[in-house]
Amino acid sequence: MKNHARLGMSARAFLSRFWQKKPLFVRAGIPDFVDPLTPEELAGLACEDGVESRLVDSRTWRVHFGPHPESAFRKLPKTHWTLLVQEVQRFVPEAARLLDAFSFLPNHRIDDVMVSFAPKGGTVGPHDDSYDVFLVQGQGRRRWQIDARTRRDRALKTGLDLKILKRFEPQEELVCERGDILYVPPGVAHHGVALGDCLTYSIGFRAPNRGELWHELVHDAAETKAAEPLYRDPNIAECKHPGELDLASRKRVREMVRALDLSDGAIDRFFGRFATRLKPGHDLAAPPSPMTTGAFAKRWRRGDAIARSEECRFSYFRSGGSLLFYCGGHEIPIAPRLLPLAQLVSERRRFSSRDTSDSLAKDPKAQQFLTALANHGAIFFARAKS
Repeated sequence: MKNHARLGMSARAFLSRFWQKKPLFVRAGIPDFVDPLTPEELAGLACEDGVESRLVDSRTWRVHFGPHPESAFRKLPKTHWTLLVQEVQRFVPEAARLLDAFSFLPNHRIDDVMVSFAPKGGTVGPHDDSYDVFLVQGQGRRRWQIDARTRRDRALKTGLDLKILKRFEPQEELVCERGDILYVPPGVAHHGVALGDCLTYSIGFRAPNRGELWHELVHDAAETKAAEPLYRDPNIAECKHPGELDLASRKRVREMVRALDLSDGAIDRFFGRFATRLKPGHDLAAPPSPMTTGAFAKRWRRGDAIARSEECRFSYFRSGGSLLFYCGGHEIPIAPRLLPLAQLVSERRRFSSRDTSDSLAKDPKAQQFLTALANHGAIFFARAKS
């Protein structure tokens, strides 16, 4: 899936007119769409440790969290339930390639591919999300109802593991079939119900709130200055009123806070680490023994294919005369001339030296950079396609 999704307009027009503004339904947005996995394979994923999944009873709204025993699926009724599996791109390469259809949006905004299977009547109820989502329909058909009003009742039903709107008054109704795309901005209420056995792919986008950014920024700044003393008062005066926060103490704290490096450059570098960090509990699979640059360069020069880890996000930015590359929350300074390689790694899930200029393929700095990524577990030599 090399091309962008067909949105009936240019990416620029979509971003200007619809992104975070209003919903968009696109018929055959991904023509000839082929499901990257079957319902049985999705159920198999939901039985595995380390895979986040939920089974929802669409009549009672009861939620059962995975991993699920295989027997759970044999006991399910014929209708009115939904299986949802998060981060399917980590386990199914074809699902990861679905993200390429939306590569007109930056890497740091993409969260995951959630896949849901539901028989007739399966739904998770009317709800809204705090993030953007593209809903791509696979096999089967799903009816969607939408309420895009900004001023509406947002009260939720209480006592549930799902955030279901107490009142939902749809303004629009449509039916998605294979390859159709429904874009839903943050805060827009929507309700999808399966009209028969169907698979739906939700491409969700990260949306950290201001509080999360502030918390992580200050924590990150403090960590970089961890070796410095936090508080010193060798010339403290005798205390007459121990409950008072005296001016001298307050001044010391003001100086400590202001000493944290929150310059534009420091914030940019923090954002590089923040935007590419791994989710809690996730790790990169580093090789058992580090690869030497020579060993890597030999395979790189002969054109062996390299694949990216789907655990990792890749970003970079140029600052003055320097180029900083980020993956998995780590910062790697590289030579500015390696910009085409940074772009290649960030934009392609599979690539080789044949995708670069001859001079870049032979550049020792390029080989050192890629070797570092390989030893970090961010990239690896892919098996030859059969």
